[in-house]
Amino acid sequence: MRMLTSFLIGIASLAPTWPGFQHVHAASVAAAASAAPVASTTVAATGKPIYLSLDLDMNGLMYRKIRSEGKVWYDPTVFAYLEQRKVPATFFVSGLFAVAYPELIQNLASSSQFAFENHSYDESSFIPHCYWLRTLTTDKEKIRQVEDTEQILKKETGQTAALFRFPGACTNAQNDALIRSLGYTVNDGTDISGDPFNKDTSAIVRAVLAQAAPGATILMHVGGPNAPRSLAVLEQVVPKLEAQGYRFEKL
Repeated sequence: MRMLTSFLIGIASLAPTWPGFQHVHAASVAAAASAAPVASTTVAATGKPIYLSLDLDMNGLMYRKIRSEGKVWYDPTVFAYLEQRKVPATFFVSGLFAVAYPELIQNLASSSQFAFENHSYDESSFIPHCYWLRTLTTDKEKIRQVEDTEQILKKETGQTAALFRFPGACTNAQNDALIRSLGYTVNDGTDISGDPFNKDTSAIVRAVLAQAAPGATILMHVGGPNAPRSLAVLEQVVPKLEAQGYRFEKL
C-alpha cells in the first residue's frame, strides 16, 4: 500500500506542469496519505455490509483533452483517502479510462483492497436520449464496447470482471438481457449519490445517507472536474456509516 501512496503523491507532484490540473495539489495528497488512518476493519465482522462503488468515466472528448490540454479526470486524494481509511471499494472502469491511465489502474490493482468491474468503453449510451451521450445503435457495437473493456481490464488488473454498469445507468430490458448473455450481472447502484457536476457537498451526503441500507451499493465517482466534491463527501459518509454499524466490502 505504501507503493500506491507514493505513486499518488508522485502524480500530484506533476501538477504544476499539467495544464488543467487545478483541482488537486501534491500537498493535499500528502496530507491525505499522512493522516492517521481510521480503519473500517474496526467495525465488527457482524456489521451491516455496504458496498462503495466509484465510476472511472472517460469519453472521447475527455480523452482528447488529456492529449491536448493535460486535463486530469480524477482526484488522487480520493484514492489516498480510501487507502488510509482501509475502505474496500469497487471501481467500474471505462475501457478508455484504463487506456488513458494504465499505470494508475495497475497500481490500484496491486492492492487487494480494490476490485474492478466493466463500465463499457467510452461512455456511449446503450439507449437513446441518455443525457448527452452518443448512442450505440447495434448489438454488435454494444458487445464490442463490453469485450474491449474486458480485455483491457484483464491486461491491466489481472482480474476478470463479473459485473457491468451501463454508461449513465441508462438501459432497458433488451440491453439487460444482452449483458447477461455475455456472462455479466448488471449493477447500476442502489444508493445514488448524485455527485457528478454537483458542488453541494451537504446535499450529496444527505442523499447517500438517506439511501443507505444493508447490502446497498453506493454509486459515486473519483473526483476531478466532473465530480468536484467526491472526496469531501467520502470524508463525511465513510465515518458516519461506520458509526451506524456498516462495514464496507468489495462487490
